[in-house]
Amino acid sequence: MARPTSPLLSREKIALAAIEMLDSGQELKIQPLAKRLGVSLSSLYHHVDGREGIVHAMREVLSGQYVLPTPDGGTWQDAVRAGVGSLWRLYADHPRVMIHLLGVTIEEPQTLRLYESLVSALKRAGLPEGEVLSTVEVLDAFAFGVAIDALSPTEIFAPDDEDSPLTDLIAAHPTGTERNELLYRRGLDIIIAGIEARVE
Repeated sequence: MARPTSPLLSREKIALAAIEMLDSGQELKIQPLAKRLGVSLSSLYHHVDGREGIVHAMREVLSGQYVLPTPDGGTWQDAVRAGVGSLWRLYADHPRVMIHLLGVTIEEPQTLRLYESLVSALKRAGLPEGEVLSTVEVLDAFAFGVAIDALSPTEIFAPDDEDSPLTDLIAAHPTGTERNELLYRRGLDIIIAGIEARVE
C-alpha cells in the first residue's frame, strides 16, 4: 500500500479542527477533538501537549492568517493601526477561540513579532520606555473589547424616558456591524491621539 503523501496528523491540522469546533459553538474537549480528526488520543498527544498545547497550536495558525506587514515607509501610527487591526480581526472572527488564547502565555514567534512591531512603533513615536509595554497591553485590551462588543444585541440602549439625552443620539447612531466598526475606528483614533499628546 502506498504511503500518504502528507502526514495524517500535524499541529496545524489539530489547530484547524479545534478552531472549527470552537467556532461552531462546541467546547474544546480532547476526546471529541481526537474523534473529529479520526485519531487516537495518543496520536494527538504526540503532536500537542494537552489542552494548553492545542491552544498554542491554534495561536500559531491564526497568527499566520492575520498578522499584517507594516506598510513600507509608513508612520508609527500606520504600524499601530496595522498591528491592532490584525488583533481585532482575529478576535472578532473567532471570539470563542479568543477566550482560550487569553488563558495561555504568548510564546509563539510570529505572534510575538506582532507585539514587537507595536513596541517598535511606540518607541519610534517617542513614548517613554516605562510606558511602552503597558500601552501595548492597552491596545491589545482595546482590540479584545471591541471584538467582544460585536456580540452585543442590535439595540444597546432602550431608555423609557423620551426626554433621555440618549434618545436623539440613538436615532442617529448606526447599528450592528457598522456600529462595531465605528467603535473600532473611533476608539483607535482616540488612543493614537492620546499617544501623540503624550509624546509632544
